Amino acid sequence: MDNLKIKEKKTKRIFIPSSLLFFAFPLLSAILLGVCFNPKTPFSLGWISLIPLLASADLYQQDPWKRMGCGYLFGIFFFSLSFWWIGLVTVAGTALLIAYLALYPALWLLALSRPLVNFSSPSSSPSNMLNALAVANLWIILEWVRSWLFSGFSWNALAASAYKNITLIQICSLGGVFFLSWLIAFTNGLLYFSIRALLKHDASQLPYFPKMEAATLTLLFGLCFFYGAHRLNNLPGEKALKLRYAAIQPNIPQDLNIPVDPEEAFLEEIRLSRQSLSFKPDLVCWPESPFGLDFFSSPNLLEPIRKLQAVHPFSFLSGSFKATSNELFNVAVLFKYPGEDPEVYAKNRLVPFGEFIPLAHVFPFLRKLVPFQIDLSAGREPTLFSLENPRLKIAPLICFEDTIASYVRKMTAQKPDLMIDLTNDGWFKDSPGAFLHMINALFRTVELDIPLLRCTNTGVSVWIDQRGRITNILTQNGAKAVDCKGILLGEAYWHHPVETPYQKFGDWIILLAFISLVFRFFIKENKEQNQLQATSLKPSSKT
Repeated sequence: MDNLKIKEKKTKRIFIPSSLLFFAFPLLSAILLGVCFNPKTPFSLGWISLIPLLASADLYQQDPWKRMGCGYLFGIFFFSLSFWWIGLVTVAGTALLIAYLALYPALWLLALSRPLVNFSSPSSSPSNMLNALAVANLWIILEWVRSWLFSGFSWNALAASAYKNITLIQICSLGGVFFLSWLIAFTNGLLYFSIRALLKHDASQLPYFPKMEAATLTLLFGLCFFYGAHRLNNLPGEKALKLRYAAIQPNIPQDLNIPVDPEEAFLEEIRLSRQSLSFKPDLVCWPESPFGLDFFSSPNLLEPIRKLQAVHPFSFLSGSFKATSNELFNVAVLFKYPGEDPEVYAKNRLVPFGEFIPLAHVFPFLRKLVPFQIDLSAGREPTLFSLENPRLKIAPLICFEDTIASYVRKMTAQKPDLMIDLTNDGWFKDSPGAFLHMINALFRTVELDIPLLRCTNTGVSVWIDQRGRITNILTQNGAKAVDCKGILLGEAYWHHPVETPYQKFGDWIILLAFISLVFRFFIKENKEQNQLQATSLKPSSKT
């Protein structure tokens, strides 16, 4: 009887820590990854952020539902830390978005099982390497799906956590953000399985040190830093392209409960534009329309701009709406000089739960979860704009399109000299939203060797060069970039964009990851079947 009591006590002691770890591991991973996106954090913790989550997969290797639950909890914690500010517009929509995004890490953790990942395999360098490869391959495939499904929402991918390291992010020119995400996930996996091997190593045997793992990481990082330093210090050709620009940041409040006076907002943008003329800009930009501006249904709105162009000739690029008989488009429009037809680009990639409701025709109740009841129509194809003085080709982007790598790559296949994003982040007030938008967009310049000018309603208006460096930013009192009013003035010089491996081959790392997983799956399955057959054919001891 006493022995039974002792056994019950031991079981209870084991059960309590296991229950706590079910929540603690995902929470720790979410915090480690979440703080990477805080500009005050001096370095990236993304390189170790997945280790606690991998410990969850190890702890529950025999229980797929608990593994999936840990992954879902991580997703809820991380995406809540990352995207709480969307709740300033719609709480219900934000909850729905977070619940959807959390499915991706849940599926990742669910897939970390045999034959792809074997936590019960003997501790050895080859086994650790193969497990880490599977961990990284599964992660980036799910990131890739997230980037395009339901119009795509790829913000805060694993790669974005390393945005502070300008040298390292240069590898995105080779394989895009997914290549950098793969490197970070692989590092997490290899560190975890190496630490696990050290802890589980039998003390009676020779001391174990993960030499192959350490050598692999040293070689990978050495090559990445060498490539990054070479790319930063060796720019191709002369800085033959130039532009004097004025990006207007009007800081017009966005609040569903406080209506904006369109006339007053329009006059504020005109006033700021007039001030910019003393700089003699080649291009004046207004952001994505923060007050329902429509140059097409009200062409008289263009008259004040034409008067300014008469004082000093400049091209004018602005966000607008454009309505047809049965569709409404969010557009960018370029007005050059009087008498010339405007160039128009309709936004191709709409914001899910913001500009359209995915599956609303199947689940009508979804419309009640967001404050916007009108679905916008998506543009049909990417379009380039052309300036004549100076002679430049511009790739116009609207809102979060600059965060979608595959779409921007498709647009820049037409060989633009410059990308310009017009956005309105004013809905998110003085929150991290505008800053996160900017750092997710920053990677496009590295991937494609094309600079980016961002003109926003309320931060962050910047010029980002072809290596992902912020060379000009609009701030207030030397620090505040969000929720401030002003004009970003600059004269930029840059070299002709050079086609990068990413521009040429796209997301080749995804195809490679998929092939690797399929190969590992069938090889492992065949090996285990052969072992089973060998065991069944082996004669018994009695025989």
